[in-house]
Amino acid sequence: MKKSNAAFEQFIDKRFIPLEPKYKAAISILLVLIPVLLFYFLFFQPNATKISALKTQKTGLEKEIAALRVQQSNIPRLQKELAETERIFSEAAVLLPKEKEIPQLLKDISALGQEADLEFLTFKPLPDVPKDFYAEIPISINVRGPYHNMGSFLDKVSKLGRIVTVSNIKMTAPTRDRGEMLLTSDCTLVTYRFTNVELPKQDGKKK
Repeated sequence: MKKSNAAFEQFIDKRFIPLEPKYKAAISILLVLIPVLLFYFLFFQPNATKISALKTQKTGLEKEIAALRVQQSNIPRLQKELAETERIFSEAAVLLPKEKEIPQLLKDISALGQEADLEFLTFKPLPDVPKDFYAEIPISINVRGPYHNMGSFLDKVSKLGRIVTVSNIKMTAPTRDRGEMLLTSDCTLVTYRFTNVELPKQDGKKK
């Protein structure tokens, strides 16, 4: 290496003017660094930046491909879940009668009361109460008969193929007739009608 540097300094002395050793060393360093710097800025750095960008792009594409593979693998599961949801929805819709089936349901309820040997004093459907996707249909009834007959009637109502709930039961005016205790019973039967309509949402802001 020393021989090489000496030869290089002799070359400078012969082709140019004699210089002090420190200037010769500086020129030698510059002549070595300039090609290195040119290589770095003109070739290495642009290509390194390009390679980094390509690596980032490659990573992004790999993630997209992995996400698509996961979605594709989930298709059978999602289809199965959709089929199960549709089945449950269909079963629930059966329990909620459509509007054209309401009159028959009311007749069925009235018939159950007569089978239980109850005397209907009033049987009055009340206005619908809209809810999300369904409406409540309350029916106010007032019947007269033995306590156990009323219990039998309500038990049969609970076993109907449609959802019917009972609320606000009041039993008053007990009287004995032919060895039986008769009661006047008031209650509200509530059945439900499927609408498939979501109620509009209120923004909650006071006007």
